[in-house]
Amino acid sequence: MSRRLPVYLLLDCSESMAGKPLEAVEAGVRSMIGTLKKNPYALETAFISVITFDARARTVIPLTELFSVVPPTLSIKPGTALGAALTLLRESIQRDVVRTDHNVQGDWQPLVFILTDGTPTDEWREPADCLKGLASVAATVYAIGCGEEADFTVLNQVADECLHLTELSPESLAKLFVWLSAGVQSMSSTPEKKIDLRKIPLEKGIEEVDRSKPPKKVPTDRFQYLHVMCATHRKYYMLRYLRDHLKGVYSCQDLVKLPADFFSEGTMKSQPVKLGWLHGCLPCPYCENGSWILCNSCKKLSCFEHKSIGNFWTCPFCGKGSIVVAGDGASSMLVEGSQG
Repeated sequence: MSRRLPVYLLLDCSESMAGKPLEAVEAGVRSMIGTLKKNPYALETAFISVITFDARARTVIPLTELFSVVPPTLSIKPGTALGAALTLLRESIQRDVVRTDHNVQGDWQPLVFILTDGTPTDEWREPADCLKGLASVAATVYAIGCGEEADFTVLNQVADECLHLTELSPESLAKLFVWLSAGVQSMSSTPEKKIDLRKIPLEKGIEEVDRSKPPKKVPTDRFQYLHVMCATHRKYYMLRYLRDHLKGVYSCQDLVKLPADFFSEGTMKSQPVKLGWLHGCLPCPYCENGSWILCNSCKKLSCFEHKSIGNFWTCPFCGKGSIVVAGDGASSMLVEGSQG
């Protein structure tokens, strides 16, 4: 068996990636796999694995020869379990990567790319330390922080090298995967050499992170995500609100349909919502109701027909209801009281 070049992609599939960003990542992975399959060196040496992470981590493609890799379909969920993803990575390296000893010439040093746009929601320090402790099969880890909320305080401690994708846009993500493809092709052509992927020309919008300087403070309240159920069709969607720090309010930016398995327990969690801070709304993508409504009893959101203000309303989650009154703005509607 010839020596292999293990390549791992760790992809953030949290709700902040919902919509066009995740679609662009999925398209980028597909393009990257297609490009590598046209390269004879990559076909001969590269083995690919894809690990996704949200509230938990999953190995969606185990370490597989490039020729047999089928690009995955990605799906969002809440959470950013980077620590769990690093644990899966370490377990795969220990299990799947062949070590060199006096009898066997093992695989080449694994190449790892972490793509994330936020801050981990689980314990990541111990998994990162355990990964670095794999001295016999040390991996080269590149972390790509996407957008303004990527936490380089964390990524600098996890990765050997860090890059910043300044905009979380489909165009920027497409350029990133062009760079990733070029990097893997360079490594697969001469895997016996230690190639510095930073020397591969970076596409516009991808910047090398100066690790000698303290990272910028990450804004933790830039977005507010509201999970809403269509009261008619019982399907879910998410509204994303962007904060205007000068005015101290959040404005509705976009809407994303949520997959049927978004809520792992099958039900929506209660949501703390500061109604006075939220401005604007987009209509329900399933029934076109123009607003959402918050139940004061169970603190869950459903779509709502705005013209029904003043009528009696019953919550589709808990069955309680009351007379509906209008709040501040088309989106800020609430139930006054929780009479059964």
